[in-house]
Amino acid sequence: MTTRDPTGEEYAAIANLLAHYCLSLDYDDTDTWVSLFTEDGSFEVYGRTFDGRVGLRRMMDAAPKGLHLGGPPLVRMHDGDRAQTEQNLLFIDRENGDSRSAVYRDEVVRTEEGWKIRKRSCRFIVADGLSDRPGD
Repeated sequence: MTTRDPTGEEYAAIANLLAHYCLSLDYDDTDTWVSLFTEDGSFEVYGRTFDGRVGLRRMMDAAPKGLHLGGPPLVRMHDGDRAQTEQNLLFIDRENGDSRSAVYRDEVVRTEEGWKIRKRSCRFIVADGLSDRPGD
């Protein structure tokens, strides 16, 4: 599939979506976080996939709370309404201060409500590369 660089407007809108993602997690705003996904959106992490807004909410209710520091995204446009992104992340656990680093890979789509995440996967950065689980 052919890709292209985003326009400045496309990049700004998609980067804003991903910044909103991190901040809604930091504010414990699950409703906003879930709304950033399409109705059929999914999240893959720890070797599991959480599908749809019900599955996403269930995942978030069980997830640790903390600070999500997302780097600037790399955005590749497939066409005017679909893009692939990659973004690094540093998570710092609110309870114990432990940190985990990861890479997000996304499929994002333009909807009537603006850009939304259709699929997000999270792979942890470990000594040997990327893994479904953080290093111990």
